Amino acid sequence: MARSQSVFNSINPKTASQWIILLAITGVILTSPYGGKVIAGVVKEYLYKRASNKRIQQEFDSKNISRALYRLKKRKIIQIKQIKGGKVRILLTEKGHVKKLAYDMERMTIPKPKNWDKSWRFLVFDVPEDKRIIRDEFRAGLKRLGFIQFQQSVWIHPYPCEEEVDFLAEFLKVNRFLTLLTVKVKNDQPLRDRFRRLNLC
Repeated sequence: MARSQSVFNSINPKTASQWIILLAITGVILTSPYGGKVIAGVVKEYLYKRASNKRIQQEFDSKNISRALYRLKKRKIIQIKQIKGGKVRILLTEKGHVKKLAYDMERMTIPKPKNWDKSWRFLVFDVPEDKRIIRDEFRAGLKRLGFIQFQQSVWIHPYPCEEEVDFLAEFLKVNRFLTLLTVKVKNDQPLRDRFRRLNLC
């Protein structure tokens, strides 16, 4: 998604596990004389060069790297793929991608445009009762994004948010229950008052 926060690409990883996940996300290829069986030393050398903070560098002893690799592999977050020529690549598994999406979703925000188009985004959804837990998670996600509940199943936001809503809906598999409308509202001062914190003009 273009505007969603790619968390591990935007923060400075601090632990060995976070750095290894970053390697998996970026698809870095490492050269290891031992293939995929013994790569802790190679990962350590690569990460040590990338991290400028000495306190973070202290995380990169071989034991820490080995433990982090073992835990992430055991939890099926990463896999290590051997490539010809003594090279290996650390990859995210499907489970790893899901966890990253969840992390991204928690950090995602709707960016404020330079100039507001004075339109309102009305999100209408009707998630069935048998999906109540997912429905509650979706509502919680809308609140994190800054939406305000307008009616029982109608939420509003002033800024373009199609991509963010799509991202949240795709993650929770509720796309088919949603309708997002962009409309102009006459006498919208009551709405502006509810979003006063955003300094709409």
